[in-house]
Amino acid sequence: MGLDNIDVEYAKSKGIKVINAEEAAMTSVAELVIGLMIVLARGIVKADNAMKQGRWIKNELLGIELKGKYIGIVGMGKIGTRVARLARALGMNIIAYDIAKIDPMLVRELAIVVTDLDTLLKSADFVTLHVPLNESTRYMINEHRLSLMKRTAYIINTSRGAVIDEKALLNALKNRTIAGAALDVFEIEPPTNQELIMLDNLICTPHIGAQTKEAQELAANVIAEKVIHFVKSMAEE
Repeated sequence: MGLDNIDVEYAKSKGIKVINAEEAAMTSVAELVIGLMIVLARGIVKADNAMKQGRWIKNELLGIELKGKYIGIVGMGKIGTRVARLARALGMNIIAYDIAKIDPMLVRELAIVVTDLDTLLKSADFVTLHVPLNESTRYMINEHRLSLMKRTAYIINTSRGAVIDEKALLNALKNRTIAGAALDVFEIEPPTNQELIMLDNLICTPHIGAQTKEAQELAANVIAEKVIHFVKSMAEE
């Protein structure tokens, strides 16, 4: 649903209209984020693997509840906003950061604490990233910023892989300077960093944020409607 595979400026220079259906993935990505948080919080993958190996590890699986925890949302666009609403429904406290001003009505409605990125990272129990990939966001989450997070905190990335420095993340997870992470996106896809993928405190999914029946159907409809609107507007000029 992103545009990082398209040279938008070159397209503009050639008079080519670039159409995106970013709103189509809003719900599916947001629900995946909540799902990944629950999986991390309750050790569900570890539990499932153990059961399939015939091991009963109940006493090793003391999880945490999401209710009352602080979720830090980096990027409050359509997806970030949807995540905030779902998290609030679960009783979570919301901290948010965005380079753009966040809607004051939304801030009041969801009791959002708006802050800078470093303060968010220091405060949140779960950090979720919802920013486009550009020069200002590439490696936004680097060694220094990972070191700001609580040792009990988790980070989730469903935006673009290179928003996180994977080498820095590997070290943070290996050294347990953060509790864990969940990645749906990677710097290289399919990913080649097997050392990272095999860590027991990392959950990986193969870029499935928008991979729902509903999201794919909505994307087709949104694109069709935008193309029709564009053609009509051209005809009226």
